[in-house]
Amino acid sequence: MPEIDFFQFFRYFLAIVVTIYATVLTLQSLWEWYVWLAGSDKYISLIRRYIIVQGLRLRFKTFWGDVMICLLLCVVFGLLWRAHYLVYDLKNTVRYVEQRSQSW
Repeated sequence: MPEIDFFQFFRYFLAIVVTIYATVLTLQSLWEWYVWLAGSDKYISLIRRYIIVQGLRLRFKTFWGDVMICLLLCVVFGLLWRAHYLVYDLKNTVRYVEQRSQSW
């Protein structure tokens, strides 16, 4: 009988569902903003210019700390993901070592 880890199945299933959900919501929101800002009303044009000016005035040096924090959090996430994989694979390694020791 195959060994099925229901926690692993649930975790992968949840990751797929949440990723698809977040992607769909983000794309819908971006599309709504695009449609709203593409309007020809006088005030919408003013808002559109204001957003462009604020984007041009953005100082990237002030956000460098936030960018570094985001990169460090991504590194920590990768390390935790790798650690979880190693712990999950530890069961197979122990089983292999036990089989090798019994064969001697």
